[in-house]
Amino acid sequence: MRQRAVVLSLLILLAGCAMKPAPLYRDQTSSIEAQLPRISRDDLLNELSLYHGVRYQEGGNSLSGMDCSGLVHSVFGTLGVALPRTAAEQFARGMPLGRNDVRTGDLVFFGSGRYPGHVGIAMSGREMMHASSSRGVVLDEIDAFAKTKELVGIRRIVRLE
Repeated sequence: MRQRAVVLSLLILLAGCAMKPAPLYRDQTSSIEAQLPRISRDDLLNELSLYHGVRYQEGGNSLSGMDCSGLVHSVFGTLGVALPRTAAEQFARGMPLGRNDVRTGDLVFFGSGRYPGHVGIAMSGREMMHASSSRGVVLDEIDAFAKTKELVGIRRIVRLE
């Protein structure tokens, strides 16, 4: 009898080890999101408003000139969220999202194939602020911009309060 119990226990243990990990579902996504840094929605929108209209400058990250990843780096850095400087490095951070899940504060990446070369900050599910090489820091519709550059992905890096 004892031998049967040991054999049965081993079978259960081995079966558990052979199982595939469960896919990521919405409730698991919620727990990942809960680990993201919190910032105030008003603070984010106020900080973004300071940059609206700033001229484009490649490699720039100040009010005298800004590029797309510099905008992300500066805005979130001011709010206490440290991010890398380039769009490609920023793309590796945060929680991946689908297009229909975009909210204020999410990062929206564009490029070719799987490689982001441009990033904007979502102002809503429809609009983003980004640094355009021809127009400076502007507000554009995400879907309209996606007609000129391929939408590569979306990342949530903060929780808004």
